[in-house]
Amino acid sequence: MITCRVFIAAEVITTLRACPSREQQIITRLFEELAKDPYRAGDYSERDAIGRPVQVLITGSRAICFWADHAVKEVKIVDLRPAGR
Repeated sequence: MITCRVFIAAEVITTLRACPSREQQIITRLFEELAKDPYRAGDYSERDAIGRPVQVLITGSRAICFWADHAVKEVKIVDLRPAGR
């Protein structure tokens, strides 16, 4: 099993801190799962500003946006937003 480092954008941390405690726990657990399984696909994908595919994983009312940099064994969490956006 590959374990990656997880990097979380500052804006994601700010959004996460504003979530209810239970939701924070669920999201944090998903971050840990992504570190253990960086090949996990999201519920769908979209492209970022430079055309890179970003996975979007829906959990409850939130969407976690991430991409895996397999060359350096890192998962980048780039957005945490309402799931309907």
